[in-house]
Amino acid sequence: MLWFEIVFHAVIVAALAFMIFGGRWLALAQAVMMWSLHNRNQDVLEGGDNLAQILILFMVFTVSDARFAPGAKRRRARLRERERPAVSTVLHNLAAFLIVFQTAVLYFAAGYWKITGKMWQDGVAMYYISRITGFQMSAAYTHLMSNAYVGTAVCYFTIAVELALPFAILSARPWVRKANALALEAMHVGIMVCMGLVCFGLLMIGADCTCLRDDDYRSLARRLRTLKERLLPRGWTPLPARGMSPVAIAAGQDGVADA
Repeated sequence: MLWFEIVFHAVIVAALAFMIFGGRWLALAQAVMMWSLHNRNQDVLEGGDNLAQILILFMVFTVSDARFAPGAKRRRARLRERERPAVSTVLHNLAAFLIVFQTAVLYFAAGYWKITGKMWQDGVAMYYISRITGFQMSAAYTHLMSNAYVGTAVCYFTIAVELALPFAILSARPWVRKANALALEAMHVGIMVCMGLVCFGLLMIGADCTCLRDDDYRSLARRLRTLKERLLPRGWTPLPARGMSPVAIAAGQDGVADA
């Protein structure tokens, strides 16, 4: 029991450290710990766990600490200073490509098997899924899937967005990629809320986010800034810091205006 408690909590610590700091060594530790935990609990695993086992191996070779991790800005500056791509850059690009490829194959295979199944073709698959006791999170979900129009629409929507992902990734139109990713994430939010598969939904949303390009994220950031400017009233200023006098605030605003 003592050895179990030590190793089990080491898995939690490794996962938290990797989530916050990233990096190849923490990714490797997370991969070893997670595979060890999963191999001892195979009866309670789900599809998200199987995908996580694959993606974490790819993430060992990625630069996963150059964006949101502490010290990320310094790491990005160091990467830009390199005159030519290093081996680590090549490995990162290859691993990122494999993550996207694995995600696309997963969705296309899932959509293909659905479209060849009679229940999905008839649009009644979601009705029967909502009747499985283990996936009933609320009576509203069961009631909605009992409606023939809603249940059929959800079935066909699921098949369409899953089959479309590989083609959306290759599309030259950014709105196609963003619309497909948004539809997939909405689907997984529905799975989390209605069916209770929270870990599976969160992992799949993370995998979906890797399918967008850098330009897509820059475009989304610009749209968010534009939306923020429209929603906030003109002339709005943040609350002053504690201890700042009105004179100091006015002086700061004047300085910004002059600049």
